[in-house]
Amino acid sequence: MSSMQKNTVNHPLGFFKKDNSIYESINNDDISFAASDNKSYISIPDYDPATHYIELTRSRYYETLITVRHHIKSVSDNYFYLLGAKNIDLFMMTPSISSPMGPGSDSEAIPINFGKLKTYLTDSSQFGFEPLLMNGIDKVYCYLPSMRGENPDKRHLNQFFHCEAEIKGSLDALIPIIEGYVKSLCEALTWMPSIVGGISREPQATRAALSRILAFDTFKRITLDEGIEILKKSEVPDLFTETQHGRDMTSRGELELLRILHIDTPLWVTSYDRDRVAFYQKPEPNNSDKVINADLLFPPLNGNSFGGEIVGSGQRQDSVEEMYESLKRQGIPAAPYEWYINLRRLSGYGITSGFGLGIERFIAWALCLEDIRDAIIYPRLKNVVTYP
Repeated sequence: MSSMQKNTVNHPLGFFKKDNSIYESINNDDISFAASDNKSYISIPDYDPATHYIELTRSRYYETLITVRHHIKSVSDNYFYLLGAKNIDLFMMTPSISSPMGPGSDSEAIPINFGKLKTYLTDSSQFGFEPLLMNGIDKVYCYLPSMRGENPDKRHLNQFFHCEAEIKGSLDALIPIIEGYVKSLCEALTWMPSIVGGISREPQATRAALSRILAFDTFKRITLDEGIEILKKSEVPDLFTETQHGRDMTSRGELELLRILHIDTPLWVTSYDRDRVAFYQKPEPNNSDKVINADLLFPPLNGNSFGGEIVGSGQRQDSVEEMYESLKRQGIPAAPYEWYINLRRLSGYGITSGFGLGIERFIAWALCLEDIRDAIIYPRLKNVVTYP
C-alpha cells in the first residue's frame, strides 16, 4: 500500500455496537463521579515506592484510575466476545521467550530459577496462542501481564498489561480488527466525560482526539522506508538507527515523524527490516529483507504527553525454512523454538497473525500523562522495592 493511502476495509462489527450493561455501568460511575465533592482536576501523587501503598488508600487519582482501568478491561472483553474470539488463560513462565536477545530484539527477558528449572517470565502470550488456532478455533485473545527486564523509563514498565490476540489469516484481515478495538476503547472513554474531565491532564485534548478517531474511517499507513526518508530530511538528531542488520525508528523518531506529517490520528508504519524485528515475522513475498508487520503510532496530545508506538502487529512465519533462516540471520539458537517450528510441519497448520496493545501505553496517551508509571496501580520497576 502506498504512502499515506487509506484502507477502505469496513470493521466487521461496526464501531458502536456495545453491551448495554457495560454502558450502564460506565454511565453510573460517571454520574457518581460528577455528583461527588471532589470532581475537578485530580492531582497525581508523587511516586514514593516506600509509601505508595498508603497513597492507594486515600488518593482520589488512584480511585478514579481503578475505575478507568476496570471499564477498559470490560470493554476489551466485550469487544472480543462479539468478535467470536475465545479468551485464553495462559502461563506466566516459559522456556521460549518471544523476544530473544538478538539484533531483532529491543527488550530483555527476565530469567528465573524455578527449583532446578531455569526459565523466564512471560514477555508475551503469543506463543501460547498459535497451537490453539490449529484446534478448531479461529480467534483467541488475552488480557494479561507481560514482564520484561530492560531499564524502566517514562515509556517502559517491567510489568505491564497486554491485550493480545491471534487470528487465523493474514495481517490484512487483522488490521480492521485492531482498528475496531482501538475505536472501542476510545468510545468507552467518551462514555465517561466527567471522569475524563477529572483525571486527564488535558481533558479538552483527550475529548478532541477521541472524537477524531471515532470519526475516522481507517488509519493512514506509511512504510518504514518512507518514514526514514522523511526523517533523514530533518535536522533533529537520533531519529533512527542504522546497523548491518537494518534500521529502526527511535521513540524520538516516531514522535518527530508524526509531527512532520501533522498527523492527529494514529498512523500505521509497515514493512520493517527483517533482521530488526522478531524472527517469527513473515518476510514479504516480493522482498525477503522486509516483513509483513505494522506498528500503530499515536500522536501525543500535548507537547510532553505520551505518544508513539502503542500497538505492534504482524503476520507469522509459515515456512520452516524461512524460520530457520531468520534465526540464523539473527544469531539466535533454534533449540528453544523447535516445538514452535514443528507446528508448521503438522497437518492443519495455517497462516496466523497477531497483535499486542499496551494497556498502560493507551491509558497514558489518552489521559495525556507524561509517565507511563502513572497509568498502572502497582508499578513493578527494576531494582525498586514497592509494597505490597
